[in-house]
Amino acid sequence: MGLVLAFLIAVTTLSQQVTCTTFRSPYKAIFNFGDAFSDTGNLNILAPKALYIGNPPYGETYFNRPTGRACNGRVVLDFIAQSIPLPLVPPYLAKGQDFSKGANFAVARATALDFKFYQENNIIPTSIASLNTSLSVQLGWFENLKPSLCNTTDACNLYFNSSLFLVGTIGFSDYTTMLTAGKTVDYVNSKVQDVVCSITSAATSLLDQGVQHMVVPGVVPLGCIPRILTVYVSPNVSDYDSIGCLQRYNNISQYHNKILRDAVKQLQIEFPKAVISYADYYEPITQFLAKPRIYGFTVNRSPLVACCGGGGPYNYNLSAQCGQSGVTACPDPTTVNWDGIAFTEKAYSIIANGWRNGLFAIPPI
Repeated sequence: MGLVLAFLIAVTTLSQQVTCTTFRSPYKAIFNFGDAFSDTGNLNILAPKALYIGNPPYGETYFNRPTGRACNGRVVLDFIAQSIPLPLVPPYLAKGQDFSKGANFAVARATALDFKFYQENNIIPTSIASLNTSLSVQLGWFENLKPSLCNTTDACNLYFNSSLFLVGTIGFSDYTTMLTAGKTVDYVNSKVQDVVCSITSAATSLLDQGVQHMVVPGVVPLGCIPRILTVYVSPNVSDYDSIGCLQRYNNISQYHNKILRDAVKQLQIEFPKAVISYADYYEPITQFLAKPRIYGFTVNRSPLVACCGGGGPYNYNLSAQCGQSGVTACPDPTTVNWDGIAFTEKAYSIIANGWRNGLFAIPPI
């Protein structure tokens, strides 16, 4: 199956490069909830100094300037919008925006679990202690926006029936937050059900309001992220898989995705009139890393190495991160990982195509 996917995506990649196929679509608007993998500027508006995504070289490939995206260009959400086609989805916190064709509530570092959970368990890192951007908060923002979009039940049903809702990607920051606070992998695994339950509850809330088209993405392979590989480096070769990823951290992602897929299947039963897709990040990312040449990625360096970073085996340095003064990007950003956490525009373009044509989403968007 992996070889078939690799061949089909390679063909698509060669013909599309960093564009996404345009499909005839019933969607008139897009609403997105999530974290750094789909944030288009909210964190940079909310807390400009929380990360360095407001600084060059972020955005250099497509926008020629930083936009608040944790990427060198467009993210999956952008490619989906362009393929419909619709305008790029504006961040909810941006002032003076027209949200009639959609809004993006995703915030980098957002968690699926509520802020209260981390307070009660004393595991919130200082760097995001002042932020409260969990999934439930994002749903609250959506409720605040609704009166400006539609003013009757019938009008809202009609509007949301022709809109695409993406609930995720989210969960990555829950797991990294717990790990950063010193919690064990076993502890993190014990909270996966809670994280997925939060995502499922958010999806159910939207479906109860008449949403008919929804995408629920899984999480990326944690053990393949340069930050994880750097911080949790192991002296034991047996801890790494054949790609070079840390297997026990990937196991967290696999467990999350399995439970989430099952939850999506249950939602499909409970809401038979809705089209609910499970969209995969894990499979494409691991395929890119295992067979970079097939997908057209740079092969003159390890695919596990970030393009933009301050050095180290995986070009990720906590003291010299992408966007900080003196930190530069690789000359050719056709790599898999961009900044040690998020991915490159090229990677996102292939994932978006896979979600649209069904290779990485069931059913296709």
